[in-house]
Amino acid sequence: MGRLEGRTAIVTGGARGIGAAMARAYAEEGARVAIFDIDATRARATAEAIGAACRALGVDISSERAVDEAFASLEAEGIEADVLVNNAAVQREAALLDQTVADFRVVVDTNLLGTFLCTRAALRRMVPRGRGVVINLSSVLGLTGDALLPIYSATKHAILGLTRSTAVAYAEQGIRCVAICPGDVDTELNQQYFGAQPDPVAFRARVEREYPGRRIARPDEIARLAVVLATEDASFVNGSYVLADGGIMARLFDLY
Repeated sequence: MGRLEGRTAIVTGGARGIGAAMARAYAEEGARVAIFDIDATRARATAEAIGAACRALGVDISSERAVDEAFASLEAEGIEADVLVNNAAVQREAALLDQTVADFRVVVDTNLLGTFLCTRAALRRMVPRGRGVVINLSSVLGLTGDALLPIYSATKHAILGLTRSTAVAYAEQGIRCVAICPGDVDTELNQQYFGAQPDPVAFRARVEREYPGRRIARPDEIARLAVVLATEDASFVNGSYVLADGGIMARLFDLY
């Protein structure tokens, strides 16, 4: 029997990358999984590849109506929100002086407003049942900054505040809220970031050189951590974050 047998997990941004890896990992542990993604076609393909335990919904998580309708649709099918993973995110690569208000709004609306809307919808189902786990994807950029990702970094800092506030507000109702702060992960989003550099190959090699293990993370490494945080093995982990950064933040810079 899997560690999440009989439970349901909702994963936003589950069509690709870390989200797809999490959806697969939850299904392998016995959970029934629902993927939310704005790319409905890609989400359905991912769900089909995972198997019968996974289904997909095309959802724009920056839309209050779309989020509420998606949760209501699952509820009508008897699918409860036992675990919510707020993973969906976008980024715009540019220094702050070169960012636009449109850039700000799309990043904040997806990363932060989307996390708020999905968490609120999940809590409406979790609180009456007296149980639930919310896992928010922050980042090492929720703890530090990046010259070319100022808005993304701001949203990831804010997600940690939302995580703590949710945890302290609903712990007595049997609900935990935790965050994961990954370092660089080999996903399309990170490849997009590398691709925005003048020499993407050299830039990626430079980034990997900064990690003590000389590599960035695989999506499945973050997914396995998300499984543990959703189980009773992490029953007293609440209102905090887990740093999954390969040790990059354990030193100031590499002299060797």
